Amino acid sequence: MSKQTMEDVLDFEEEFDPLAVDDLEIDQEDMDDDNPLDTVDYPTMRNMPESMHRAGVYTPETQGSVRQAIMELFDHNPGRRPILMHIVKMCGKEGASASAVAASVDELQKDNRSVYAPMTLCRMLERAGALTLEMPETHEEVEDIEEGVEYLEIKERIDPIWHATEEGLAVCEELSQGAVFRDIVLDRDSKYLEVYRAVMEALAEKPRSKGEVDELVDTFDIVKKPRRFGGHFIDILERADAIEWKNRAWTITDLGRELLPLTAPAGEE
Repeated sequence: MSKQTMEDVLDFEEEFDPLAVDDLEIDQEDMDDDNPLDTVDYPTMRNMPESMHRAGVYTPETQGSVRQAIMELFDHNPGRRPILMHIVKMCGKEGASASAVAASVDELQKDNRSVYAPMTLCRMLERAGALTLEMPETHEEVEDIEEGVEYLEIKERIDPIWHATEEGLAVCEELSQGAVFRDIVLDRDSKYLEVYRAVMEALAEKPRSKGEVDELVDTFDIVKKPRRFGGHFIDILERADAIEWKNRAWTITDLGRELLPLTAPAGEE
């Protein structure tokens, strides 16, 4: 077995469905200019102007380290982060086949359509240093005892194996413990803690539309000046993996339920 980078297997991609990339369509929501913490999924490279091709590429070389590259990739793709983390955890150290990863990601993205195909997401993780690709041998030696000859038999189809790196698994473990939530909700944006708590409690009760979240947020005086809309709190909570878009509504995640008690006022159980 040998490990290769994606650049070594470009010709292979065109023949093998699990590595097929179908990311030409882009359907992104607008960024809220009033919210400095807002981010949206970056467009795919082939649809971006040449001058911006490096904007959505996170590598150890551009970010300073593998950990920072992975963190930046996750931070700037909040809507895809649960999927990216799922891929890393699924692959683990033992690895997972490209076809299995593709099938799993397609299933997860049924309720949250993405501009990125499964293989594109894996490539992004590989460039950041969270995944490595193992290519099985494309041929095997066969011996014909009767004829007394040996020859190479070319395999018609191979299924590459994705492996998670130690850095990738470490970042996923850190984020799974609510690191982003603590950094933003409990620290940098803590002036709005009561608003975050109200939104999370409402979503814990039942899934809500963005309009319902907007109405709830508008009941708080603190959001009047500077003006903050429901989208601000949705964006941050999604980035912190505390809520997710599912079945056409916003709902709290299991991690969100675990973190909700941290938003309670001091002394309140």
